[in-house]
Amino acid sequence: MPPPPAALKKKAASKNPPIFSQEYFIQNHGDIACIMVMILTAGTIFNSTSSYCGAFFGPRHNVTNFDPHNTSSPQLFNYGLKDLAMIFSYTLICIIGHAIWQEYALDKLHKKLHLSKSKNAKLFESGQLIFFYVLSVVWAFKLFIDENYFQSGLEYLWRDYPYTGMTSWTKLFFIIQISYWLHNYPELYLQKVRKEDIPTRIIYTSLYLIAIVYAYVTRFWCISIVLLTVHYLIEIFYHSSRLAHFYSITKINSKTAKSTSTYLFKLWNYVFIFARLASIVLAWLTFWFGLKSSSIDKITFTSTSLTDSNEPILIANFNTPTVRLFTLVAIGALQFWLVWNFIQFHMRRRREQRIVRSTAITSPKASNKPKQKQQDSSNGKSENDDADEHPIVAANVHSNKKSN
Repeated sequence: MPPPPAALKKKAASKNPPIFSQEYFIQNHGDIACIMVMILTAGTIFNSTSSYCGAFFGPRHNVTNFDPHNTSSPQLFNYGLKDLAMIFSYTLICIIGHAIWQEYALDKLHKKLHLSKSKNAKLFESGQLIFFYVLSVVWAFKLFIDENYFQSGLEYLWRDYPYTGMTSWTKLFFIIQISYWLHNYPELYLQKVRKEDIPTRIIYTSLYLIAIVYAYVTRFWCISIVLLTVHYLIEIFYHSSRLAHFYSITKINSKTAKSTSTYLFKLWNYVFIFARLASIVLAWLTFWFGLKSSSIDKITFTSTSLTDSNEPILIANFNTPTVRLFTLVAIGALQFWLVWNFIQFHMRRRREQRIVRSTAITSPKASNKPKQKQQDSSNGKSENDDADEHPIVAANVHSNKKSN
């Protein structure tokens, strides 16, 4: 029997929302961002607009002196106001990439797993982040190899500061890092993130953004790329264990899936502790010992003209004792905060497991166990939900909910 006409109209309206409505914008935000990027790209073809639209894609503020006898030297770039145009365009590109990865990979994956709404949200978060982390780590290792980061030892992290400029790939790395974490803010609306997940995502997105912009402006480029790579490696292990945990939930009778999830989770624990110690040691050597040899009394801004163009080049030097001490204290405080949340995360995990075991032992009726498990699954909770929360801010958010 065919459905009534009212049901057909309602179904058609849900699939095709009216143009210029919020639902239409959310469903087609990837296509809208793609059109904007295509318009900017088309502007680079015409001579009248190429100088303006080209600033949205290629690095600007070149500080390389042209030497016809040495064509092998790489071009170096400084930062400036034209970087805002690149950040805008690459933020749109990040939104496009987010939508493509969501539609062709994550949406198909979650249909096979059949998880609850809370776990689906965390699956999408881990799926998006792990793709970006892997791409960033591969890019960073390419920079380490091409620019010979550790060929002369750790001295490369502070030698020749303040740097005259950075290579084009290094500048693109920072621009894309800033653009990606900026695009996370509109994604909270575009992906319809749950209200209870929004504070957590805003906190860690803001921390990433502030740290990367600070490193970019203060010209601590080398040490910041190394510290970011170390941190991203930790996050890759964590989100891998998280995705493996979601897969093991659907494969209840699979011992391989459960053992893989447990192994990755334990591996993340060890890598987390080692990487935190490595980050503190590298920051201490760089800011307390390495940069101290070229320290200055106050921040200076030197304006020079290194190229044939008339554009002035501003080179800032932040190598003062106050800036170094502030940076070192900020890095140490951030590492301590991450470790503290890591400890709280595991304490809460053990407490929840202890409660589950005690309730299972003291339960008077065996018939109540299936009902309890069904209720827990309907609420999106399980015994292994300890791997679901984001370890950076989950402990603080959990304690705030208790206090409220």
